[in-house]
Amino acid sequence: MTNITEDIPVYLQDRDLLWVEVISVLGIMGNLLTLMKIIFDKRFHRTVFYIIGTIVFTDIVNLSLYLVHSRFDEDGFRLEKVPCGTFLVVFYGAAHVSAAHVVFLFGLRCYMISEPIKFGQISKRTIFVASAVLWIVSVLFSLMYFLLRYKSGIRSTKYVVISFRLYLILIPTLLILVFHVKKVNRLKHTLNKHNVESNIIRMSLLTGLILFSYMASAVLFLLCYILSLQNCLYLEQRFLVAAQLAWLINAVSSPCIYFIAALQIPKSVKSLKTAIQDTICLKSAQRKNNDTEI
Repeated sequence: MTNITEDIPVYLQDRDLLWVEVISVLGIMGNLLTLMKIIFDKRFHRTVFYIIGTIVFTDIVNLSLYLVHSRFDEDGFRLEKVPCGTFLVVFYGAAHVSAAHVVFLFGLRCYMISEPIKFGQISKRTIFVASAVLWIVSVLFSLMYFLLRYKSGIRSTKYVVISFRLYLILIPTLLILVFHVKKVNRLKHTLNKHNVESNIIRMSLLTGLILFSYMASAVLFLLCYILSLQNCLYLEQRFLVAAQLAWLINAVSSPCIYFIAALQIPKSVKSLKTAIQDTICLKSAQRKNNDTEI
């Protein structure tokens, strides 16, 4: 029999934890309300919020999978049977598409600050096409994971599991940090040092919060898997509960986190535009003075 917690890593086995299911239901409702707000409120028909809507949608998918899976009888839940195979493909695909769109969101924020004029010229079509490509890549990722781990005939799949988990941890983290550093460097080249420092502190805190929210469960799940390979069952069970709760909290709270980040962007961009204009005016004045002296 295949280990259930290994196949569906977010599954909490203790059925007496009714509050966990209550949190899941509330999380689904909160994500749905957020998604509806983005869809039906024209004020949020903007590039950044389209990406946030996709992240929220993947949280709805994952929470729904969790809720449905928690109602299944363990004895009748096998990897070879539907819907467990479907759950695996959808779950890992949703995890990848969520990570991809988080990185996409950071990339857009970086571009917004670095090239605010060009950013405003990006069409909705371009955003939707890029998002569709990320969805396709995520589907291929989930199918590859499923085939390599369960259908390839490999006796020891631990390297497959560890490689894919490291990919989901390291690549998004590195890209997010690269985009953040680029934003910070762009802001440091402005003249309004007080506003720049405030924006850098705020952006760094938000970046740290998002990274912690996204990475906490991913790192803990990888640690649990490594502990299980070393037969450290006691430590594995302790960290597994922490990982499962971290995943659940992230799926429930991520709309709030990304909305806070997105709503702070216009203030930062406005400050940056003002600082850039001041810089241009100062350089222009200096050139005129130099020409006059010559």
